[in-house]
Amino acid sequence: MRRFIFLMAAALSATLVHAQDAENVGNSAQLSIIPRIDVNPYIGFDSQTDFSLSNSSLYTLLEGDLGDHFSYSIANHWLSIEPGALYENTFHADASNWCDWANLTFYAGDFGITLGKNFMYMGTYENDAYDYESHWDLNSTFWNNFQVYQWGGDISWYYDDEAQLALQLTSSPYSTKPFEGGLFTLNAYNTNVYGDFSYLASFNLVGYEKNAFMKMANASFEYAAGSFILRPELMYRWNDSFDQSESTICASLEYDPSDRINLILKAGFENVSNMPEDLMYSEPDNFFGGAALHYYPLKDNDALRCHCVVSYSPVWNGLSINFGALYNFSLNIK
Repeated sequence: MRRFIFLMAAALSATLVHAQDAENVGNSAQLSIIPRIDVNPYIGFDSQTDFSLSNSSLYTLLEGDLGDHFSYSIANHWLSIEPGALYENTFHADASNWCDWANLTFYAGDFGITLGKNFMYMGTYENDAYDYESHWDLNSTFWNNFQVYQWGGDISWYYDDEAQLALQLTSSPYSTKPFEGGLFTLNAYNTNVYGDFSYLASFNLVGYEKNAFMKMANASFEYAAGSFILRPELMYRWNDSFDQSESTICASLEYDPSDRINLILKAGFENVSNMPEDLMYSEPDNFFGGAALHYYPLKDNDALRCHCVVSYSPVWNGLSINFGALYNFSLNIK
């Protein structure tokens, strides 16, 4: 299966070179370097305490255009609190590694074809956010365990300014290596914006055994009203025989009292049946929630974000308190 990844990477590189030769006008790129530091004490309700550096990390994001018909995106996770695991898991589909995604998109009219490593299209705003911007302790158990970065491809129809309808085939997070054992996922995805209202929706078939699939139906909505943004989200998952199912329901409310301050309240409930058995770690019924404060101290610039998060989950039976900051160094490359 490693040969498959090398072949796909070689094809991606060859296409990039061909596109650059053929379209030497209009090329552009933007490189972002994003270091993040977190200090994360835990206060256990059973009198136990702990401490970690949480989501301290170093990311880069390179995105650009090659002429009028090609674009590319490469996101790398270079450092974490367990950096060895990022590199030990190279070529794995069942674990995070140093390459979140690396893909090339060809556009023709209202259609686009993407090949390479990408995030699985899922109809949740939780999964839609960049990892380096997210707070793991405010997110669901599913978000914390399901590996959404997979190899494959998709075809998309952009039928309106902010509307996308996509069909995607990727490797499965239940195979150790991409497509090992014939496991794959098939994802149908739709998003659109109507003024202050927008939505994400998907139906996902995720192979976890040969000819056996976990089904997922996901829908998320966003409504913006002045300084407030409300996002309710629903995920429902079940197996082939319908004898196991689980769900995640959550909602967040954001408030921006000024250009420099962002407040987030979030709460959710999960009913987890460990389906398949090795996916989850959680109480069967799991309430999670908390609050986050984001502060942007630079005038007319949101590159520096300072944050404080307080959250609760029965997984650690206590409070997680997270203080941190990230900086987005952004460079335009011609």
